[in-house]
Amino acid sequence: MKEDRSLRAVARWAGALNVLSGFPDGFSVTTFRKLIILGDPAATAAHVVGSETMFRWAVVADLVGILFFAASGVLLYEVFKPANRRAALIYLVVISMGAVCQALALMHTLGGLALLKAGLPTAQANALAIVDFKMYSQGYQLGLFFDAISSLIMGVLILQSTFVPRFLGPLMWLDGIGGLTFTLVGFLSPSLVKIIYPFIPFATVLVGEGTFYLWLMIKSVNAERWHEQAAARPPL
Repeated sequence: MKEDRSLRAVARWAGALNVLSGFPDGFSVTTFRKLIILGDPAATAAHVVGSETMFRWAVVADLVGILFFAASGVLLYEVFKPANRRAALIYLVVISMGAVCQALALMHTLGGLALLKAGLPTAQANALAIVDFKMYSQGYQLGLFFDAISSLIMGVLILQSTFVPRFLGPLMWLDGIGGLTFTLVGFLSPSLVKIIYPFIPFATVLVGEGTFYLWLMIKSVNAERWHEQAAARPPL
């Protein structure tokens, strides 16, 4: 049926867009970590100004990654709303909050660059730019907090659904717990993050999100069961 093919295509695109978002995001994060040394304002200034083109490309790449990520969230809402419409709506709101936080955080990267080129005394410009770059880091981490919450909600949606395997639900919980651990430890004890990073959050992301989104890309959803659950669920 045409409707079944369309539904499975939406699920596959939801998985594909989320996976694709990792490539520009990975380039962006890697570039910022290479150029920005929060404990050394002078070195950061030299790196950022000396590699301004790459720095700006990292900003653009991050925006593209956020766009893909947000689009994936919208499609996942459409796929999982038969399981629990309210929970799916909460999922969409929370994942959108994460995307907005990360997008707004990018303003601080451009603000830091503007400060370095504003003609202020060197030491003052470097110090102010570092503050902006730290604000970017905190804003990005706040976005990861909401992403982790959305993974926990998705785990619930998976368990309440009949059209994807239930084992994916606990894997998404694992992903969410890993993300929450990383972000909350980062806010409460930044020095401790160095001990758990990169195992947390990357290992939990790989196991949880990696399995879930690859399943959607390869196997998609059971369209017949999706329609049955959609028909059985009340509108609200």
